[in-house]
Amino acid sequence: MINKIIIILRKSNFCFSILYLFVLFLMFYIIWTHVYYHIFEKYDILFSPTPNETIMTQGLGKQMFLAVILAPLIETLIFQKWVYQLLSLVGWLKQNKILIIFISAVIFGLIHFYSLSYVIYNFFAGALLMFAYIVRIEKKPYWIVTVLHGLMNLFSILIDPVEKMIFNVA
Repeated sequence: MINKIIIILRKSNFCFSILYLFVLFLMFYIIWTHVYYHIFEKYDILFSPTPNETIMTQGLGKQMFLAVILAPLIETLIFQKWVYQLLSLVGWLKQNKILIIFISAVIFGLIHFYSLSYVIYNFFAGALLMFAYIVRIEKKPYWIVTVLHGLMNLFSILIDPVEKMIFNVA
């Protein structure tokens, strides 16, 4: 299954790659949302004010600029491009893409240190972003990942009020 996804992503054009990757994100999001509201919400450990208490309290325009444009541009540069380039300098690590994805995902999760559940969520999001970067390494991966990251954040902003309504959250 994973090999088929990799082949599709490598051969497809920019738009179809984004579509396939976004569908993977949506599948993860659907599973994660149920796990969060049925398990993590009750026992979550907060470390600092969450995006719902910071970015999501801003006006929609500012949210869009910060989360959909600025954050993906900067975070993709640092946590996919630079991390990949740095880890690829280590010979044995360059050959182990799964380990690069794992290390990158850990770093990406830890920089989103708002709560334990948010770190875990962003570990998986970071794994998807680095997976996309590596799979598209020969086809301008920075822009694929930046656009995917922006779409993921846009989706999160737009679905937040719906999600709160569905799960009866104040």
